[in-house]
Amino acid sequence: MVPQDDGTPRADHLTVLFASQTGNAESISRSIHEQAQERGFKSSHYVLNDFAKVDWDKEECLVFVVSTTGDGDPPDNATKFWRHLRKLKGAGLPNAKYAILGLGDTNYDNFCQTAKKLDTRLQDLGASSFYARGLADDATGLEETVDPWIKNLWPVLAHQVISVPTIHDLPLPHLTPQETHIIKEKIYQKELQEERQQQQQVAGSSSSSVEKVDTDSIDSRLKALSVSDSTISTSTTPQPTNRVTPATGHAIDIDLSALDSHSSLTGLPRVPNANLTLTDAVSEASQTATNATKGGLPSFVQSPSKLFLAKINAVECLTPENALKRTLAVEFGFEDDVEYLPGDAFGIWAPNDESLVRGVLASLAIKDEDLIKPVKLEGKAVKKANLRLYADHAMDLAEKQKLMFLASKQGGEQFNAFRAWRPTFLDILTTFPSVKIPLARVIETLPPLQPRYYSITNSPLAKSGHRRWSCAFNTVEYEHPKGIQRRGVCTPWLDNLSGRLPYGKLVSNPAPGQLVPMFLKPNETKFNLPTDSLKPVIMIGPGTGVAPFMGFLEHRAEQRRIKKRMNNVGSGPRQDLDELFGEMVLFFGCRNRDLDWLFRRQMEEYEKDGVLAKLHMAVSREEDELIRGKYVQDVLRKESKKIWDLLSTKDASIYVCGDAGGMAKGVHDELINILVEHGGFEKMDAMMELNKWAQNKRYLRDLWA
Repeated sequence: MVPQDDGTPRADHLTVLFASQTGNAESISRSIHEQAQERGFKSSHYVLNDFAKVDWDKEECLVFVVSTTGDGDPPDNATKFWRHLRKLKGAGLPNAKYAILGLGDTNYDNFCQTAKKLDTRLQDLGASSFYARGLADDATGLEETVDPWIKNLWPVLAHQVISVPTIHDLPLPHLTPQETHIIKEKIYQKELQEERQQQQQVAGSSSSSVEKVDTDSIDSRLKALSVSDSTISTSTTPQPTNRVTPATGHAIDIDLSALDSHSSLTGLPRVPNANLTLTDAVSEASQTATNATKGGLPSFVQSPSKLFLAKINAVECLTPENALKRTLAVEFGFEDDVEYLPGDAFGIWAPNDESLVRGVLASLAIKDEDLIKPVKLEGKAVKKANLRLYADHAMDLAEKQKLMFLASKQGGEQFNAFRAWRPTFLDILTTFPSVKIPLARVIETLPPLQPRYYSITNSPLAKSGHRRWSCAFNTVEYEHPKGIQRRGVCTPWLDNLSGRLPYGKLVSNPAPGQLVPMFLKPNETKFNLPTDSLKPVIMIGPGTGVAPFMGFLEHRAEQRRIKKRMNNVGSGPRQDLDELFGEMVLFFGCRNRDLDWLFRRQMEEYEKDGVLAKLHMAVSREEDELIRGKYVQDVLRKESKKIWDLLSTKDASIYVCGDAGGMAKGVHDELINILVEHGGFEKMDAMMELNKWAQNKRYLRDLWA
């Protein structure tokens, strides 16, 4: 610590670290880092998995922005850091002071678990908190917590870290409207001159001196940005010559009458810095477009692990036309041998819908010949203050005021209503048609789309198992209450590639020549079959939550087949083989057995062959639902004694996959009831016991909101 004039010891620098699964925590942390620099603090910025770049012995002031994924798990880019943190002993950080901002979702039981665990672990290592922990809820809007937390951070941070006053901290003189106009004009001319100089430097040299440069075509980058209401990423980029009819946006109807009662607006976010330029050199962009067309990713998209370019081996539609959801089973094949376990997943990078991108380009009056112009991004990531930015570029005064109101503290309720529409970027441009934002600002402020993850439904032990992955998913297409049709990015894309097959039809190689960028995502929570094959397994997965369990069952079927062949077991009664493996019990739920019983044929065959000891069905839309049980938790209650026998006498493991809301909570509560009714636990003790099982990886959950 370095003493200041007032005698208070302060650190000479600040370190901002983040753990992010979808990009929100990264964007917020970078904004804190950049604002800190603007306020005169010496600041550095790292992802948690880059912890080796930080000199932890000398760190005196740390700010963490961390999100939570899955059932209370840290993001993928923080797993190495957590392993390192667990290895540290004693008071390893006695001089460090820290602040933590957690991002989470109260739809999950373990809300902001990463932030809470990090807080506890840092204190165990001797560090102390200098600022109250913030926990932001995505279910109600992250901004409600994030914005005031950052605003109030600065005066507290000033007592922790040395800062040098910058021009942003100095009082501004009062200016007349004419003086303001003159100054703005001078600033504009200076920025224009600097931009021209940058373009001349790029044109005059083959290499750039900036820290990081991503050069991709405009079309390629827009295909990979979050212009839709989904959060998937990119894989392929059509050439600008493709003639796709541009989509039309929908005007968002929000009551903004409250604007009239506010004479001034506060809490407005800062406008993101401009870091992006467009150049006229087309060679690199042309090569990027060519690579993307072949199935690669644009250079600015970084895959978390090794990228595979897979073909679609086969597709089958599992549900008829009159089912509530359209469900597909898809098998992908690739040339590499990949080691994985049942319960692992894979990620797919998919592009935005071409017509949606064309609609945005048409709204911005971008010509086809301009789409191959490269985009140069100089080392700084995108940020979120988009409505505030759009307000600056609104030509109509009334639209400017509305956008400013939505971005302000006073317009928080209206902003939440606006967000509930899940507007696409095209919808925003349609709602505020006078917004004429430069293309470079569009590209740098829209966040990159994220990969979509799918559980693997096959076993590596099966034929060609190390060169193929299968999955099952519902296509995301729905109607907004106002009648607006919405759709996801990845699932409709895969459905369209496959030709939108009718129910029951299995098609091999439906998209010849099409390559899908994908990568393995090992399950960090160990949501995998027990290594001890004698341990019974209780699997609970309604709807597409059954997907990983189909991989479990195929794996066990292959294990039984191998054991039978090697030991010549099973020629007599089947129980000879059954005694070598623990029971597998599946609780599956659907609405109607004839409409959405996924993998029915496979389940019935597994039960017939003894792979599946018992299949328990919960059917929520049939007459006998009260007899069988409407939901999986109802069937658990009916089978509670059998479940307790498996848990108490055979040390069974429990796996739950599916909806984090009603289903997961209902199952959890029913498991508590089983421990109370049959195990003699008090309710609080039963809750503690389940928590212990979760820590010991005996009770595992793979959930989504």
